[in-house]
Amino acid sequence: MAEWLGRCLANHPGAASTVAGYADHVERYLTPLLGGLLVAEVSVGHLERMLATIAHDHEQRGRPVTAATLHRIRATLRAALNAALRAGLIEENPASLVVLPSARRPRAVVWTAGRVEQWRRTGERPSVAVWTVVQTARFLNGIRTHRLYAVYHLIALRGLRRGEAAGLRWREVDLDAGTAVICRQVQRRNGRLTACAPKTPHSTRVIALDRTTVTACRRGG
Repeated sequence: MAEWLGRCLANHPGAASTVAGYADHVERYLTPLLGGLLVAEVSVGHLERMLATIAHDHEQRGRPVTAATLHRIRATLRAALNAALRAGLIEENPASLVVLPSARRPRAVVWTAGRVEQWRRTGERPSVAVWTVVQTARFLNGIRTHRLYAVYHLIALRGLRRGEAAGLRWREVDLDAGTAVICRQVQRRNGRLTACAPKTPHSTRVIALDRTTVTACRRGG
């Protein structure tokens, strides 16, 4: 399995960020827990024990693994075993038979005054809450003197991902024309920050900068 996983990574046609995610799964989980098996030996039982071990190890470190992470790990393995299926090395893909908890993404809700009051009273809050316009303005006014104010302003008003904002360089910003070219992002890989292409081809784009954003960027520059 260790050899097959390495071969699949070397031949993966996906974007660099996708391959990096797969490589992380292979290095941290799949090779240590399955690498000594023959491809044809891998069974549902092996995969269930692997996932249980991953969950236990995370619990021991005080960082419980999420259902979404387990689904992504299984997806990496399933892709490798699908390649083995096409190559005639196995007759069925055991990763497709493993049952995992639901990993539905939580639905975002607006961080209304009522929800804020409930959070202050009970400590309970939605998994994903979106600020109102007033809350966003209050936040930006509160950090106006912060050295990264221009970055927060850009994220809040133009919808950049955190990695896209971190990867934006001045040479990709034209304040006179009021535009910025989003063509790279910064991600943490293997404990190090790395510049790479945006998440998807459609993520590479030119965005318009409004007057207040241009002003904020000029002050920040």
